[in-house]
Amino acid sequence: MVKCLLLALAFGLAHAHAMIDGKWVTIAIAADNVNKIEEGGSLRIYLRELTCTEECNRLGVTFYIKANGQCTKTKVIGNRQEDGKYRAQCKYGIWEFSLNKSIVVEGDNTFGPVYATPEFTIFANHNVNRTGQTTNVIYV
Repeated sequence: MVKCLLLALAFGLAHAHAMIDGKWVTIAIAADNVNKIEEGGSLRIYLRELTCTEECNRLGVTFYIKANGQCTKTKVIGNRQEDGKYRAQCKYGIWEFSLNKSIVVEGDNTFGPVYATPEFTIFANHNVNRTGQTTNVIYV
């Protein structure tokens, strides 16, 4: 029975990964650290494309982020881990409104699709910034 469940899980994850490849737009964002996703927040991204390569062992995430008052196109490549999630180090500059200055955002991100259909994907991201602060984000 356990083997059947593992096989079903593996098939489901493979199918979800196959469905996410392509053009996407962000329609909703939620986080346990809300200031990170507010206007000008370091994790407020505007997704544009997900690209699976190497049999989906690498996932490219192309997005825009508001940096220094302007939208900047950014691409992050995540490598699939043993648990099926992707991991990537990120580093980019943004305008931090609360500090009224430009800062460099660095972080370790573990991310991946939670649920996917041809119409929408629910995508989870666990971010740990350089000070050790963790933020969990859901993108739709």
